[in-house]
Amino acid sequence: MNVSDYLQDNCFVYVQGNEADIEKYYDLVRLSKDDKMILYPERSFRLIDSLSYRPYVKSVITENPWIISSYSRDRVWIIRDGEWQNPSQQTYGASVNMIMCSILNSSSTIPLNIIGGQEEIDSYLEKVRCNNFK
Repeated sequence: MNVSDYLQDNCFVYVQGNEADIEKYYDLVRLSKDDKMILYPERSFRLIDSLSYRPYVKSVITENPWIISSYSRDRVWIIRDGEWQNPSQQTYGASVNMIMCSILNSSSTIPLNIIGGQEEIDSYLEKVRCNNFK
């Protein structure tokens, strides 16, 4: 897949801890630095802005389930088995829980400190840290 062919109306999903294909994500970040894509539009949003999000003309890179649910599955791209693929389930209008569990690989939408305590949080943060500093 040539990402530059998908610079409009698409949603690329970054999954924290995806260590195998980090270079493919870096390619997207480089495009966002050239103002060809929007990197994490939710960073400037209030919660209500995320809930009422409408897709941009430019493609976005996000891990926000509310934003992902604003795009049809044929416009959502995620790395699976080393390749950019569309999710198997419809994402447009999907629940946050479905997106969190099936696309963002979250085992639960309940905060980690309630489920597994500080050990679970530390394990997750170490996984993310290792991924981001390769």
